[in-house]
Amino acid sequence: MFPRLLFSAIQRRKLRIALAVLAVVMGASIASTLLTVSFDINDKMGRELKSYGANILLLPSSEGTFINESELYKMKTIFWRHNIIGYSPYLSDTVKIKDTEIVLSGTYLDEEIRIPGINKTFIGNRKAQEKEATIRTGVKTIAPWWKVDGEWPAPGEALVGINAAEKLGLKRGDLFKAEFGSNNATFKVSGILSTGGDEDGQVIVSLKDAQILFEKQGMVDRVVVSALTKPEPEEKIDQSKLPPEKYEIWYCTPYISSIMLQIEEVVPSATAKPIRQVADNEGKILKKFEWLMFLITGIAMTTASLGVAAAMNTSIFERRKEIGLMKAIGADGNQIAQLFFAEAAVTGIIGGAIGILIGIVLARIVGMWVFGAIINPSLFSVSISGMLSVGIALLGSMLPVKKAVEIEPSIILRGD
Repeated sequence: MFPRLLFSAIQRRKLRIALAVLAVVMGASIASTLLTVSFDINDKMGRELKSYGANILLLPSSEGTFINESELYKMKTIFWRHNIIGYSPYLSDTVKIKDTEIVLSGTYLDEEIRIPGINKTFIGNRKAQEKEATIRTGVKTIAPWWKVDGEWPAPGEALVGINAAEKLGLKRGDLFKAEFGSNNATFKVSGILSTGGDEDGQVIVSLKDAQILFEKQGMVDRVVVSALTKPEPEEKIDQSKLPPEKYEIWYCTPYISSIMLQIEEVVPSATAKPIRQVADNEGKILKKFEWLMFLITGIAMTTASLGVAAAMNTSIFERRKEIGLMKAIGADGNQIAQLFFAEAAVTGIIGGAIGILIGIVLARIVGMWVFGAIINPSLFSVSISGMLSVGIALLGSMLPVKKAVEIEPSIILRGD
């Protein structure tokens, strides 16, 4: 009986239901778009923010020592290895060039690093393929703002910072000798470097060339790491005092502190420190972005709820006599409320389904036009959007349903 009444009410008031559905569609599509973007874009925004600098610095674990270069690949074996976008080790010292003291730094420019271990692919019981894992990393990966007038250096070549080039009177194609104690090496200027940082006053060569010149093969004095991280809680966490279950949650969350601990575990010759200005600003930007998305979603949902309330209020006003008649033949307030809330739920489900589909399309458009990335909907964002759609339909119906329950059949049926 109840389903028949519900279906009949919807059939007879298609226009009112359509208006309520439209209100839900508008709210649900905006909510679905923003929630999908918000939940999926954080990593992509994090990657964009990484173009403004690394956020972790590795230094030797004790004074007067160096970091072992051969251990660095292990950063790509930690729990959050996929969050390590790249790293670049450095070895720097002061050399003499044309009787002028200047800092020469060796680093990875665009290095291919092998990760020991075999990735195996099988077809049935027969081994089909074996391939050693490799990654490419260096300043090209973690410092894309470096501007080179010329070519990136090959072994035996160097980038000369724009200020250093002016000081030394060097230009692209020139040869120069770098002297370090009794050692010396001749380099060709492959390009002039401009970074807006300390590198503008330095000479940059490959790490291997610097290690040979300084006679420190396999050693580096610092490593800059670019990692995708999640903003840490405002309340500082002391992981050493956490109970085991909470420690596991902390360890398996990509906070900068947990990633640094995992790096220190696999690179014992290094101590990890956050580059606070970059890390803190990343967290603040991402958190503000999230709050903005949720605020706009809330406004959209509130507006949709008001639209549903207006449509439902008009419907109840038109159905006063029907409600009065239902009460006169025995329907109580709860049954009346159930009928109208069921109509609202149907409205929310239909409007939500349409709105979510529209939102997914809009999210992809927003992702490509605004962020230059494909936004993929998650089950979580779709579920939240669906629940919000039904929720706003029910919420918008509360006051109109209250009025329907309070209708007095004797007054309505008399025509007063």
